[in-house]
Amino acid sequence: MIKKGLHIIIALFILGDITSCDDSRSITQNIPTGPVNLVFDLNLSSYMKLNNPGEFAYFDGGIKGVLVIHDYDDNWYAFERGCAFEPTKSCAKVWVDSVNLQLYCGEFIAGSFSTCCSSKYNFQGFPTNGPAAGRLAQYKIQKDGNIVQVYN
Repeated sequence: MIKKGLHIIIALFILGDITSCDDSRSITQNIPTGPVNLVFDLNLSSYMKLNNPGEFAYFDGGIKGVLVIHDYDDNWYAFERGCAFEPTKSCAKVWVDSVNLQLYCGEFIAGSFSTCCSSKYNFQGFPTNGPAAGRLAQYKIQKDGNIVQVYN
């Protein structure tokens, strides 16, 4: 009877290990970030579009820039624009594909987009395709009424 109980406990541990979340996909590793302290007013015409879910904006700051996303679930995110896979490469910059609702890594050369790696991310910054194993580096974001602050 004790042997059977031991087998059940071992089986549960193995099953738990197999079905547990893959923590490596939530970790941001080795992505440099820079100082960020952005404050903007959503009532200003430059930022008014961010009131709508599904909108985004690029800002100066950090290392390669800051991407602010207001997703369709009414959540706000701010990411460093350096790709999570080889973020120090000059071409490794994150851009929004608003048609396919994803972020991708690359650069514009002579008005045409060229991929740097095949990494793609969802609007929450998690990799969905390609060699990137971790989430994009995230800055803190706070919304108070129509004032949005992004900082680290």
